[in-house]
Amino acid sequence: MLPLRPNACLLIVNREDKILLAERAGSPGVWQFPQGGLGNDDVISGALREAHEELGVPVEYFEVLHVLDVEHSYEFKITPPHCQGKWRGQHQHYVILRYLGKDSEIDLSRYEQELSSWCWCTIEEIRKKAEPIRLEGYEKAFAEIKEKGYPYGA
Repeated sequence: MLPLRPNACLLIVNREDKILLAERAGSPGVWQFPQGGLGNDDVISGALREAHEELGVPVEYFEVLHVLDVEHSYEFKITPPHCQGKWRGQHQHYVILRYLGKDSEIDLSRYEQELSSWCWCTIEEIRKKAEPIRLEGYEKAFAEIKEKGYPYGA
């Protein structure tokens, strides 16, 4: 049986503590948190690399706030081409990053574009807008945010 791909799922918050939600390039209406495989990186290094690549801004524009205790694993329903023969699904770690730059500096097309648009959301807005299949994992993160009294997404 193929292993699960180690993955960082990013809850990127702005100065108002809203959370970035993004639409997948080539998949209109599919909204999710930025995420990506860790490769040989540790969780924090991988999260910062993915934030840099997906938002097209320098890594210095992000401050690591928390690595959540909760994790989430899932099997692919349709295996993406880059995972075929290597991974059967993903094991996600949730990392909360503060975005320190200006909204106008976000450039989703700077590198290989994985996201087509984005918005800042509350948790309630994310529950309505995110791809339903992703909410199971997101709810684990939201529960920990609430339990620890973090202000993000309020």
